[in-house]
Amino acid sequence: MPPLKSLSRNTLALLLSNTGSAVLSFALSVIIGRALGKEGLGVYAAALAWVFPLSLVAEFGIGTLMTREAARAPELEASYLRLSTQTRLWLGGSLTVLLFLLAPFLSDDAAVVQGLRLSTPLILITPLFSSITALFRARQQMWPVPWLNLGMLVAQVALTTLVFILGGDVLHALLVNTLTSAVQLAVAWWIWRRWFTPPAVAASSPTLLMRDMLRQAWPFALAGILAAMQFRLAPILLEKLSDTGNVGYYAAASRFVEAGRTIPNALFGALFPLLAVLVSQPDKMRQTFRKVMLGLAAFSGLLAIVFTLFSPLILNRTYGADFTAAAATLQISMWALVPSLLRAGLTLYWYAQSREQLTNQVIAMMLVVQLALSLWLIPTYGAYGAAWGVLGSELLGVVLLMLPFRQR
Repeated sequence: MPPLKSLSRNTLALLLSNTGSAVLSFALSVIIGRALGKEGLGVYAAALAWVFPLSLVAEFGIGTLMTREAARAPELEASYLRLSTQTRLWLGGSLTVLLFLLAPFLSDDAAVVQGLRLSTPLILITPLFSSITALFRARQQMWPVPWLNLGMLVAQVALTTLVFILGGDVLHALLVNTLTSAVQLAVAWWIWRRWFTPPAVAASSPTLLMRDMLRQAWPFALAGILAAMQFRLAPILLEKLSDTGNVGYYAAASRFVEAGRTIPNALFGALFPLLAVLVSQPDKMRQTFRKVMLGLAAFSGLLAIVFTLFSPLILNRTYGADFTAAAATLQISMWALVPSLLRAGLTLYWYAQSREQLTNQVIAMMLVVQLALSLWLIPTYGAYGAAWGVLGSELLGVVLLMLPFRQR
């Protein structure tokens, strides 16, 4: 199948998954909020707040590494899955036990403590599921992903609603979340065994060791940490250097930026394994990548123009008149999306070329620049200054990631 046709098909599958998951997750939060009020929703969110970052630690960038390496050498699929499972059981299992034991020290609310303990298996379940979907991506066969994600969320929404009808509380809702995630993992494993028979292992294939896999995955794990720091830097500095009103303005603008990433994020999920396969065909890789970058520039540029013209109206119709003062922040934030998406595309290109160290060095420099600009601009301009800090750092990131092309 031609690269662009394969990319379009897989992007559509991931877009369906991302969009449907966002809608169903929002519906779930509304159901919990209406049934249990702000206290119940607060307990639900507080219990899961610890699970997500710890599951990222257990993930350790291994899913990204598996996608690239299994796309290049399909005969290594089974070895990578075996090693990743062992690593998840060791690292994720340890974090699961640790959170279970430390739960009473993390909250004074008895319901939150019980919710934490009910949710701890997700620290192990989530990265195990990621290992299997990484192999789907490596095969460039994305069709199981929307079925698995949407099927799990539909079941979770339905069962949570039933629990509340029967008089259940937030702990029952958290239990449903854990159980449906476990079933999702089991179904993903069954699909892989049923329709994705591992290729025969070549006699010349290298022997994979856990320590080697962790060493190779470490740059991807570091990338996740740096990305999380970059994402949280602006609101943290706004809270420290400005007031809560400016934090609210920035949060409102960020919601539209996140919505603008929905389609590109689906594209990126399909693009990475394709680039990893095409790395042995440099001319075809460059042609495909050039078309993708032009598409990203056109898409993000059009969004930026629309929001430049209509930000006050959009904010007034969504958040209300109190947020129209955030129009300038939203405009700059949407223009920052242009270099941000281009940088993400360049990052995947260098990932496919096994130059993840380069991308980590770039994002580290971006963090320094964003911090400096934010410290300078936020005290005077608030959320608007924070948006300019992000724009400046993203422009720097694109320039630095483009330099190796000029050197070549």
